[in-house]
Amino acid sequence: MEVGEKFEVKKGMNLFEYTGHLHIHSTFSDGKGSMSHIVAAARQAGLDFIGITDHNTLAARDEGWEGRHDGVLVIVGMEVNHRKNHYVAFDVTEPVPPDDENPGNVIAAVNAQGGFGYMAHPVEKGNPAFLDGCCYPWDRWELNDYSGLEIWNFGSLWRGSYRRLWQALFWYYADPYRAARFPEPEGLALWDRLSRERPVSAFVGSDAHAMTLGRGLLKVTFFPYRFLFTTLNVHILLPAALESDFSTARSQILGALRKGQFFCCSDYLQPGNGFRFSALNEEDGEVGMGGQIPHTPGTVLRVVSPSPRSIIRIIKNGRLAYQNRQKTLAFKVLKPGTFRVEIYLRTLFGPDLPWIYSNPIYVTDSGLRGRYCLSAHCGSPEPSP
Repeated sequence: MEVGEKFEVKKGMNLFEYTGHLHIHSTFSDGKGSMSHIVAAARQAGLDFIGITDHNTLAARDEGWEGRHDGVLVIVGMEVNHRKNHYVAFDVTEPVPPDDENPGNVIAAVNAQGGFGYMAHPVEKGNPAFLDGCCYPWDRWELNDYSGLEIWNFGSLWRGSYRRLWQALFWYYADPYRAARFPEPEGLALWDRLSRERPVSAFVGSDAHAMTLGRGLLKVTFFPYRFLFTTLNVHILLPAALESDFSTARSQILGALRKGQFFCCSDYLQPGNGFRFSALNEEDGEVGMGGQIPHTPGTVLRVVSPSPRSIIRIIKNGRLAYQNRQKTLAFKVLKPGTFRVEIYLRTLFGPDLPWIYSNPIYVTDSGLRGRYCLSAHCGSPEPSP
């Protein structure tokens, strides 16, 4: 375990923050809500933007839904593939052909259009109570050239948690958040392993479908869009306010997502607005999430939490390096590595709950400025956690 000194936290970068929800399905694929219904739910939930990711289609864009609607910025991407290796792609102009067995072809096709994407629910597990036990994990870990992976998927976690339908129904009404309180440990470990090799961003979402049972007056909707839009959200941080021109604003949002300039938050527990994580030194200034900074003896990480109930955890290369229970933290970096922040909220009764996951900051070897290297001795990485 690396132990760093604590320093006084000064005011960090003044950034503009916007909240969005990704991984949403509409009636253009297998979702139960129309685009107008989804937009209204997003507005009611207070979201700034949403990402529509229907299966293997860009129909929402073709039908004119990409744009500003009732104050919500709607960005249309797609979720590619059928039985496994689902890939959420953004910034593509043409539908990407699915290829379940060779998802590298999907990633290459997205990149060829100038787009980017992330692995959807990569460690999903089946459950006989739902979808006849079907699940849609990833099985091609040798691939790269993707931007990130989904570490926390509300729908996937919920479907995998209850082995009996009566249990699912009971907990849906008693505590609909219970099954998704913690992300899959395997997903977090996978992210930590991958991000030690190159920049890899973490994404979250609900995989929103708004499931329905019954007909007519007896029809019941489970997990409506408005509820899901208050759960697992992404908060992007921009150096300037979103432009009024939609095309420019779209580029600002997608640019932040592409570069990892955002954090993931369970806004269901408490809105995470105001969280900040940066690294700085005198030689190179200050960088935020998704950024790289060369290591010097004066390199410091700064963390600001929005809640006094916080437990701030500094994670280096997948291992806990330091934690405290204050709202702010400054941490002196002793060696290069991949650093991210987890914030848990203390509860009156029960376990502390994960609230915020930052994207990493990459502190590189100062002797190799301009080159990406996370080890103090490039080519000789520390053992995997």
